[in-house]
Amino acid sequence: MSRPGRPTLADVASRAGVSLKTASRAVNGEYGVAPATAQRVREAARSLGFRPNALARSLAAGGPSAAVGLVIPSVSDPFIAAVVGAVEAVLAPRDLQLITASHHDDPDRQRRIVRTLVERRVDALIVIPAPGQADYLQPEIDHGLVVVAADRPIEGVEVDTVVVDNPAGSAEVVRRLIRRGHRRIAVLGNDERLWTLQQRLSGYHAGLAAEGVDPTPELIEVNCADSALAEVTMLRLLGLDNPPTAVFAIQHTAGRGALRALRAAGIELDLAVFDEMVDTDLLITRPVAIVASGPDRLGSLCASMAIERLDGLDVPARSVMLPPLFLDQGQTYRPQPSEPRPAPAGTVAGVRVSS
Repeated sequence: MSRPGRPTLADVASRAGVSLKTASRAVNGEYGVAPATAQRVREAARSLGFRPNALARSLAAGGPSAAVGLVIPSVSDPFIAAVVGAVEAVLAPRDLQLITASHHDDPDRQRRIVRTLVERRVDALIVIPAPGQADYLQPEIDHGLVVVAADRPIEGVEVDTVVVDNPAGSAEVVRRLIRRGHRRIAVLGNDERLWTLQQRLSGYHAGLAAEGVDPTPELIEVNCADSALAEVTMLRLLGLDNPPTAVFAIQHTAGRGALRALRAAGIELDLAVFDEMVDTDLLITRPVAIVASGPDRLGSLCASMAIERLDGLDVPARSVMLPPLFLDQGQTYRPQPSEPRPAPAGTVAGVRVSS
């Protein structure tokens, strides 16, 4: 079964009982259409879920024949920038136009961005979603829009999704720190609303439990919005009567802030980081454990899945969980998952998937 087509201007004209030219004028707010007729056309467009094709005007000037929207938290984040680069590399050979917009983890802003991109008639969306429900995407999906979720699931819709096994990665890091003799392990993050942070925090607790260590609530700080706040928070933790003996930063800006705090205090602690090795601070002083998501593979796989859908693939929503990547003394390897996973239902771009 092929993907359902989106309603066209011709569909609107037919529903409203007017000519295609009249429907075009009414939709675009041009003169020469009686108010009652214009209202009838607008109601027909609304009932069909029709969106004006803003992209078509650029195509008339010789633009590419299709477009993909990439909705991200912030292109200034090195991890996100790497995802963008990987998506571009996969789309380029297909002459697909890429339109990128940042929501800064604001769900309302994300909704506005999606509406704008849909009005520009993008053929697919690749989304690293903001927190919160996004079920407003369902009508667009029903009308044929391809949507792929990257790094985090999209709440409220079932779409192709690529994530990393964050709990397994965090649990392994914590177990390593405990085996190095630590029992009071602080954990720093940037926003507890984010699915990735929630997953990594659950792995932190699982790692403690696996080694028989009780969590210490006063050492858990997962709302350090930037590196400056993480630095202040880390200094406060170091000032406790019973301070932490190790730190696990479950996001790279938190790791940067923690490291700067340790330097400022003249204290050396074991520091582990979950994220890419991109911050200069973390490159100069290497953490004792690093676990990474791998933005290149995330972006490449999501773009490949979107292209498969655009090429007509019609199967239930697929889910890919990539194993975390550990870096030890310059080597990269993949740990075994902590729990059995469902049997895969196939492959996409060489990666096994389940549906």
